[in-house]
Amino acid sequence: MKKIFFFTLILIAADLYSQVPSSKLPGLKFYFQWILFRDQGREKHPNEDTAGRFSGNAQPLGFGFIYRKESNEYKTHLEWVGIKASEDNLVLLPGRNSYIGILKNRFLWGLGRRSDPESFPAWTSWTDGVEGVFVENLDPNLKIRFDLLDLYRGFPLWENSWLRLQGREQFLSKEASDALLVQDKNHSRSNESRYRTGFLIQGNKNDEFVYHFQIRYLSLGDWGRFGEDKKESRSGKEDGDKDYLVEWKFGFGYIWKYFYLSCDFFLSRGIDKTAWNPSRPERSLPISGEAVRFDTGFYLKDSKISFFGFLPDQEKRKSNGEILELGFVGMGNSPISNPILQQIWGFYPSSWVTSSGLEREETKYPTKRPAGLIGLRSEWMGQGFQFGVHFTYISFFKEDIASSGAWIFSKRILSHSFLREGGLSLGWIPKGESMPVLQVEAGGFETDLNVGLRNWYLLLQMKAVWE
Repeated sequence: MKKIFFFTLILIAADLYSQVPSSKLPGLKFYFQWILFRDQGREKHPNEDTAGRFSGNAQPLGFGFIYRKESNEYKTHLEWVGIKASEDNLVLLPGRNSYIGILKNRFLWGLGRRSDPESFPAWTSWTDGVEGVFVENLDPNLKIRFDLLDLYRGFPLWENSWLRLQGREQFLSKEASDALLVQDKNHSRSNESRYRTGFLIQGNKNDEFVYHFQIRYLSLGDWGRFGEDKKESRSGKEDGDKDYLVEWKFGFGYIWKYFYLSCDFFLSRGIDKTAWNPSRPERSLPISGEAVRFDTGFYLKDSKISFFGFLPDQEKRKSNGEILELGFVGMGNSPISNPILQQIWGFYPSSWVTSSGLEREETKYPTKRPAGLIGLRSEWMGQGFQFGVHFTYISFFKEDIASSGAWIFSKRILSHSFLREGGLSLGWIPKGESMPVLQVEAGGFETDLNVGLRNWYLLLQMKAVWE
């Protein structure tokens, strides 16, 4: 990754050197970001009188650049950010769009990272895209993109990595750290197969009706749920058991004056092949899942409000709770923007393919488990300030009974385990800027009494830009 970053700097320097000396630098910006973060929490077991407390602090620092240039023959959009991680390590990440491309035959032939089209307001944190080689047309009303080679790694960004890179263990309770981080130690998947290919089409009719269709094929290699089987259980076979996942996505959105409505349908199909293991007689775990998400609300002159929800299908289980078939498996970033839920606890509302592979954690904690959610998000702007509020209620599915694996809209599939999270933010937007350069945010979450978790946070974020 560092080699790619320095190669990018060489390309920019060569391009700037070729410019006329008196001309203005072509779309080059430098920016700096600093966050002061603190969290506190407590964990109380139902049968204990006292609660265990935990807390953590972090001051992540980020700096990067954005460079844009376009001609009749090529297009360049580069964005990189360096993040100071734990133990003084420097991690380099590209922005949502960071690519170079050739314009030929009404297509952009690109190399780098290209994000998917932006979602409606409630799902802006659920980001994904291609990292590799892609081809897309230039028609703004009918966008078609072919992902020829996508080196999938979860689409990491500054906004969903700055806290995680400081080290999760310092922000968790001792019991949660032992339960959730045992697989993180001495483990790396950086050299394993993870390529993805896909096709995307998105249309826009009169700025009132939008629609999209997307299909992706992900080769999991030995990234499956049982990818950690020892070689002894694989009978000496080479690593990589050809696990795969295919995802279809259909969606539409309707905008009428101040009102909007969007809905997306997901289908995931695949298989996680396994080797023989004395504790598990089955040789494969099918993946067959569906999910629905919606977002509806109002756009006003200085404010917007949205109501949203997400519901995946159940996992197919025996009467004793054993999983026979995985349900919906998601890709990309977490739909939840809450930094401690997203980056520290690693919450996803179903099984998910992250940078560590296909993950489905069987634990009482709010991690990667099937759950339905519903929430509210709103923003107001005025006099250079932006005020935001969000709230989400999350209900986990039952895991100790038989289930058919069907997608059901019913309370019968919900357990007594729940989670509710929320937050408030206030930001200052100077004249000429579109995003806050100074922002304070407070929030947190709490679970049901059986889990007994309460965790809250406070952060101050500052950003400076030079052109």
